Amino acid sequence: MLEIIPQIKDDLARLDRRTVFAFVYAAVGLTLINFLKQPDYLNAILKHTRFAWVGEEAMYPTANNLYTLMWWVFVSMVFYFVVPAIIVRFVQKRKLREIGLAMNIEPGFAKLLVTCILIMLPLVYLMSTTAGFGAKYPFLKVYDGSPYLSYTLLIWELVYFLQFFGLEFFFRGFLVHSYKKELGPYAILAMMVPYTMIHFQKPFAEAFAAVIAGIFLGWISYRNGTIWLGLILHCTVAFSMDILALYNKGLLF
Repeated sequence: MLEIIPQIKDDLARLDRRTVFAFVYAAVGLTLINFLKQPDYLNAILKHTRFAWVGEEAMYPTANNLYTLMWWVFVSMVFYFVVPAIIVRFVQKRKLREIGLAMNIEPGFAKLLVTCILIMLPLVYLMSTTAGFGAKYPFLKVYDGSPYLSYTLLIWELVYFLQFFGLEFFFRGFLVHSYKKELGPYAILAMMVPYTMIHFQKPFAEAFAAVIAGIFLGWISYRNGTIWLGLILHCTVAFSMDILALYNKGLLF
């Protein structure tokens, strides 16, 4: 049995370390987000501190579920952005602009972005009228009868956009640009699979659309070296979905 150890070491030595780390971290990071996002972890952390009420409010929301959502976004940002950014910058000695944070935009991409938004908005409106999307969005839920159109909604949308930055950095930045040395354009497909899987709890149409969106946004980052265009598109669609869902339920005004 022990004779296979040298064979394993030899096989592993042939692998690109950055690519291996990206694959393994994708599995570990997404697993940690899936479980640690539950508010009972926050409640346990804060239980014997002066901020214990925050954990209790996250677990047992009263006026709204903003604290629950903010904990989810915090956990997501830690494993989507903070951990991989630290590893890339200080262990792998790469600049973050090499993995999607470059500011260069090729001619024609801004026009492509506008075209995508004009195509997506009518589709978003149609999806917002369905029962599945109406029940899911917005993630912010108000329980005390307060109007949705308030500072609470504004705070949530700003926090929500922060979550999308982490998501785009992780999938379209870190994964695509860690895979591409060894996989080339196949890096887009390797990223698309876990990206689609995090949508399994969403409405069917959104989960299916994640396949197309994952490939398209992955291509933009692969081709252009930046996540910013994808981030703007993603945030525009998400904000529109929230507003339209509230409007269709008569909760906007």
